[in-house]
Amino acid sequence: MFYPFEMERYLETLLGERDPLLREMEEQALKETIPVVTPMVGNFLNLLVHTCKAQTILEIGTAIGYSTIWLARAAEETGGQVTTIDMNKDRLARARVYLERAGLGDQVTALEGDARKILKNLDTMFDFVFIDAAKGEYLEYLSLIYPLIAPGGLLVVDNVLFRGWVVPESTFAPKYDRMVGGLRRFLEDLSRNPDFSTTVLPFGDGVSVSRRIVL
Repeated sequence: MFYPFEMERYLETLLGERDPLLREMEEQALKETIPVVTPMVGNFLNLLVHTCKAQTILEIGTAIGYSTIWLARAAEETGGQVTTIDMNKDRLARARVYLERAGLGDQVTALEGDARKILKNLDTMFDFVFIDAAKGEYLEYLSLIYPLIAPGGLLVVDNVLFRGWVVPESTFAPKYDRMVGGLRRFLEDLSRNPDFSTTVLPFGDGVSVSRRIVL
């Protein structure tokens, strides 16, 4: 996080009160240290889906379905559908339960398996893609994701600044060298791709937003 914890909490108050299901999921994720997006990022995803009126939405990294619900609630209003992928069988099963409780079971198709393999077999063009999975795999996802994003579509990626450590001269434990280096290369690849217009927003743990240029 790149600003005081108090700032994050203050910004969350501006979202208004979240419903009991989202609160329950937030508390469960915190208790079990399950990586989910912050409420600010969840709200941002919901806003983006509404804004671009996305019909086909892809999520890589379901966890227990917290961000999936934010996406699916927006998709319900835009008439869209969400496809979400995760290789953790137990968490995906829990996500399905939460989605049913949210009344969104028919709004989401949950696929179990390694996204790097599943993406190779998808033939849908997506209006909106959200990545929040293993950071060390982000670079691999890019080459697989690019052909699946429709012209004018959005690619949103979470945790791209990784505690601010991607900033040159940052200090961190050596065990994170590979991950931080990979994220730096990921951002360079993404920002230099001539087919996409990209911006990086420093809230949450860093969120990149890229729009595929319409030729």
